[in-house]
Amino acid sequence: MKAKALSVKECAWMSEDCHLVDIPREDTQRDSLCLPNIFQKSKKVKPLTKTRTSPNCQVYYTARELLLEVLDREAIRELIRRAAGVKPGPNRQSHCQSREQSTDVSEEGYADAVTWFSVVLQSGLSLGENCNFGHDLNVKLDGWQGVLKRNSIQADLLSLTRLEDGDKLEVLSAFCGHITQRYQALHTPGPNLAVKKYRLSSQQEHYSLYLALLCDPSSGFICNTYLYCPEQLQRQSKKSVVEQVVRHLLRPFCSHRCVVQLDSSAWMEGRLTHILSRLGFTIHFVPAVKRPPSSPPEGSMMSELIAHLQGWTGPALVPLSDPKGTAADVFLPGLWVTLHVICINTFVLHTLQSQSSGKKVNLTQFTRTLASQLAVNSSTAVPVLPRLNSSSYQEKNVSNICKQRTNTNICGQVTVKGKHRCSSAVRLQNNWNRPGVCGLDNSGNSCYLNAVLQCLCSTVPLVEHLLDQETRRELEKSKCRVAEVFVRLLEEMWLGTNSSCAPVEARSVLCSILPQFNNYSQQDAQELLLFLLNALHDDLKKVAKDQMRCSIRQPRQEHNRNCATESTIVSQLFEGQLSYITLCMHCDQQAYSTQAFTVLSLPIPAGILKCSIQDCLSLFFEQTVLTGGEQLLCSVCRMRRETAVITSLDKPPEILMLHLKRFGCKGKKQVKLRTNVAFPMKLDLTPFLSSSVHNVSDSSYHLYAVVNHTGHLNMGHYTALCHNASAQTWHLFDDSLVREVQDTLVQSPNAYMLLYSRKPFQKPKIQGL
Repeated sequence: MKAKALSVKECAWMSEDCHLVDIPREDTQRDSLCLPNIFQKSKKVKPLTKTRTSPNCQVYYTARELLLEVLDREAIRELIRRAAGVKPGPNRQSHCQSREQSTDVSEEGYADAVTWFSVVLQSGLSLGENCNFGHDLNVKLDGWQGVLKRNSIQADLLSLTRLEDGDKLEVLSAFCGHITQRYQALHTPGPNLAVKKYRLSSQQEHYSLYLALLCDPSSGFICNTYLYCPEQLQRQSKKSVVEQVVRHLLRPFCSHRCVVQLDSSAWMEGRLTHILSRLGFTIHFVPAVKRPPSSPPEGSMMSELIAHLQGWTGPALVPLSDPKGTAADVFLPGLWVTLHVICINTFVLHTLQSQSSGKKVNLTQFTRTLASQLAVNSSTAVPVLPRLNSSSYQEKNVSNICKQRTNTNICGQVTVKGKHRCSSAVRLQNNWNRPGVCGLDNSGNSCYLNAVLQCLCSTVPLVEHLLDQETRRELEKSKCRVAEVFVRLLEEMWLGTNSSCAPVEARSVLCSILPQFNNYSQQDAQELLLFLLNALHDDLKKVAKDQMRCSIRQPRQEHNRNCATESTIVSQLFEGQLSYITLCMHCDQQAYSTQAFTVLSLPIPAGILKCSIQDCLSLFFEQTVLTGGEQLLCSVCRMRRETAVITSLDKPPEILMLHLKRFGCKGKKQVKLRTNVAFPMKLDLTPFLSSSVHNVSDSSYHLYAVVNHTGHLNMGHYTALCHNASAQTWHLFDDSLVREVQDTLVQSPNAYMLLYSRKPFQKPKIQGL
């Protein structure tokens, strides 16, 4: 493999593109270099007009989330599932012969694919033909060759380059067909679209492929992409090349009644206008590409946003030259054009989300930063660049701004080092004192830890107890390592002056007592939360026992003393109790038992796209019958019998923690359930209480924290949404980045854990606050 800079340069339609062809249809060649409508809408997807009627983009995605929403595991599967059927050497297998080959993509394989894609993209995309990759790119990639050779995706992609050219583009068509479905859920373009044609070249070498784009000229969003070879299109149809291309691009938008701009070089003496008007499109011809129509003022945000529509240059990996001098490969250039489109669309959507910040985003630096966040494999050393988020973009030279608190006045005007910008969102800024609102730096795949710590930091009764001066003195005397470190972190988050801090000490201590977390792999936030609460509980029990030893008591106080040492603020807040009634289906013998719990792990109803948290609770508490090997021993029958089990809530906890069981097994592989679980801000548990609970008013709970998970089991990202009791506002915590959000935006299809309190939290009583 070697590196090349692939240029995508806008060009005009040639006269031969506009001529009708007199070759009979039966001469059509199967191995056409036409990539059939790679962004064509699937028949399974509802028309966009039924879901959105105006230009819109999904808000509050990080740039990384935007890209991985499109480039998901299924997209990689579509790309490489035929690679297993390709034979090496000259007897290469045709794609049609290996069509039935199906390859599942493991979590490790998906991580390899994303890492491979991120390697070259770290050099960024350059606007126009101003390419500075050249020698520097080759030198940089030389250092990556060891990683790339060990990467499973590289072998698959190289095998696909041995396919026939028509089959290569069929593979890309399946890959991009999945991608377009993902984009339809993220963005709906406006009514005015434009068709543009581009020539692909690499270091003075022109490829036989051309690129046509259907884009939204107001935003720069690329709605549809078409890779083709003019000679092949001429052989397969009597229609002109330009008509075939434009038809393919516009076919998914027939119901939109769009106004389409087209280069005047495709005029065809008015024939194209007549043809497309029958499909419901209004065609406006604009001057040739050298004289573009009116554009935004130079230097404005919109000019930066749509500048790529004039062309771009980006890095590509291509196979080493064939010594026999065969034609240049079209698969990898076509793949990288598609990846460039994904990256550019991520840039556009991210900028549309954050345009209220008034900051200009540079495409080259955006690409480099985004690429550095894609390679999450801990064995791959990737330079750490500032994280992108959906409300602002941190340049390298202002990366320390996130270390400062921000200030906002009534008008929402914010100040960053003397520069004034207006924003509809509240941002952290200098001298803005908001206790408890503090980001946590990511120390290497530690987002799961940061999300859990943010939830505990927002649990006011726990914070009040641990930051109490008496508690702190007792912890210090008892040398409770975990609790002491956690208290110091809470103090920094509630009483500190920085907008973010690094929980390095907390992670170090946790890893020393919990070796399963002593690595840089992605971990389960729910599992960590249970271990952390247990460690705090043990430390606080140690404090209680030490206090007992220092007191003089009578022997009759032994029982109370034991009870006191077993109960801590952790158990008082988070511990609840379930009751179980078992009924023998043979003799009707009943038995009663209880079990303490800290987190309720709720199943998600199968086979549906959306449900409510009440549905999950009903499924958890529904009556079950134990049969087969699960039968229980009946004390009356003295045999194992089928047993009905009725579960109810016997003692509701002060803090109710609900865990959605999103990860399950499908055959031998583990999958993530992406069901959208709707949850209320106020939850009523009355239907699930046991008959022994008399005070039903205690069953009403208020939401105060949500842990979200995006991505897959071994390759994902955790964020937290927490309600700040002091300011009575919600904030989104994405590691060190923090932004205030409206309570209407707390609802998320990515919810993984929900934390409810029995009583709404008030401003904590902390000395010095």
